[in-house]
Amino acid sequence: MKGIFPVWCRIAGYALLILSVFIPMLMYLFQMVDDSNLVYIKLGMKFVIWVSLFGIFLAKTKDESEVIAGIRNKAMRYGLYLWGIYYIIMLVKGALDDNLQVADNSVGIVFMVILVLCLEFFLQKHRIEERFKRK
Repeated sequence: MKGIFPVWCRIAGYALLILSVFIPMLMYLFQMVDDSNLVYIKLGMKFVIWVSLFGIFLAKTKDESEVIAGIRNKAMRYGLYLWGIYYIIMLVKGALDDNLQVADNSVGIVFMVILVLCLEFFLQKHRIEERFKRK
């Protein structure tokens, strides 16, 4: 799976992710959040988080090659495994608490976060292996 977005989307994705965390807190501190707009702020946060995570995961790297495409596929595979485990745990927790909506609240965002974490881990691992490769 090759990256489809330009390289700058990765940096923009991380910037948007940071902003999506701190802007709502600043809005709350300046008393701009109340019951009438809470749903819109929550929806806006989720939308910005989705866009930023997709931007990070699908952005090309500087040295896009078949190895990087393989790393992105490997991250997707491990992300699906970890997400499946997370979802099963949340379903069991919801069944024990008699609230199955717990498993469905932000499960897609959790999946994308796991994908980005797996991708970053494997990219860093690849860079370290290339740097310390013995000749």
